[in-house]
Amino acid sequence: MERVFGIETEYGLLGRRGASRLGSSDAADRLFRPLVDAYRATNAFLGNGGRLYLDVGSHPEYATPECLTPLQAVIASRAGDEVMVDLAAAALARAEADGETLTLRLFKNNTDAHGNSYGSHENYLVSRALDPKTTADLLAGFLVTRQLLCGTGRLVRGSFWISQRADHLHTGYGSTTTRARPLVNSRDEPLADPARFRRLHVLAGDSNLAEPSAWLRLAATDLVLRLVEQGHTEVLQRMRLADPLAALPVVARDPRAPLARPDGSTITAIALQRELAEAVEPTPDQEPVRSAWLRVLDALAAGEPDTVADTVEWAAKRRLLAEYRDRHGLAVDDPRLAAVDLAFHQLGPDGLFARLEAHGAVRRLSTPGQVAQAVTTPPANTRAALRARLVTAARAAGLDYNVDWLGFTVHEPARADHPATDHALTMSDPFEARSAAVEEFLARFAG
Repeated sequence: MERVFGIETEYGLLGRRGASRLGSSDAADRLFRPLVDAYRATNAFLGNGGRLYLDVGSHPEYATPECLTPLQAVIASRAGDEVMVDLAAAALARAEADGETLTLRLFKNNTDAHGNSYGSHENYLVSRALDPKTTADLLAGFLVTRQLLCGTGRLVRGSFWISQRADHLHTGYGSTTTRARPLVNSRDEPLADPARFRRLHVLAGDSNLAEPSAWLRLAATDLVLRLVEQGHTEVLQRMRLADPLAALPVVARDPRAPLARPDGSTITAIALQRELAEAVEPTPDQEPVRSAWLRVLDALAAGEPDTVADTVEWAAKRRLLAEYRDRHGLAVDDPRLAAVDLAFHQLGPDGLFARLEAHGAVRRLSTPGQVAQAVTTPPANTRAALRARLVTAARAAGLDYNVDWLGFTVHEPARADHPATDHALTMSDPFEARSAAVEEFLARFAG
């Protein structure tokens, strides 16, 4: 079946006013004040079909619009980064106009100095017929070892781990997102027609700045998920691990470590990923995914992660930290390396990752023009196009409205001849980019 993809990203935020550090809620309030001015809320669907909101713990969060390909979702996610940067710039301009010295730093990472973790969640639309618990169990070995392809890396007391989320995931399948976090969330929220669809909500990934890593994260998962959908589960059964959750931190610390299997044998994360990469059945359009996947595994098997630092985010960070340490003659636990680690994830031109990418050390899959377009324009081939048209038209007409992933409601005020009335429109098909009902709705209320 066709697939809809989406990425939700929670961002780290640090703020200072003059020499004083702002609390997290104060910093978030400053960041979101332009959004409140424009939308009268800290939770808004934008003209590109995506959603911008303030999550638990005062974390800014951006959810991409519905996308039909992994690359389209990567571009939409990067557009979310730009939305955040623009929001910070607007907040700083306001502070300057008010005579304040304000600093806001946004980070696309997953941990802070206090041990808190915030996520980057993936959404994959699947058929209602797919059993979610069985699917999560079959995918566990893949998701646990997938950090080889798309981990972002983390320096911990002088040791380098390839994933930031590995130590913050505790179950394979469950409903919580902030405590006992699972690899796959079990809440039944399809955000679409529940008779036809489910949403596989994956919590196991790091927040990627490197576009090739983000693309591999979604595209490889899509291919493995198709094995489940097509009933080709033999290789996934063979690749089960005795204790997937125990294997997560093991792989993060040593990608070549042996992992226990149910029959008492062992396998490395590299070998497990290779079995799956060779078992998937890509279409000609998807073959570049498997080629890139195998290229990464070949490099890691040879002990040469630097050769894929243009693709794998944790390898790019590891090389950067090693070069900085050697250049300055630092001990492996020198606090300056921790500062470099954090600066790697800072959004905007001052971030170290941005500089690496600008110099070609990490490949881009998008163009600046594609990202700029995605900041303001929804994907043309999904429901996001309808939502964006409704939001844009309602704002232009000054209508009072509510919007969510599934629907749109206009609140018509009371008049002398009738009471206040709500006019609701439901959009339950995420593949529907054109709708006569939406056209009629627009003509009636925003024409």
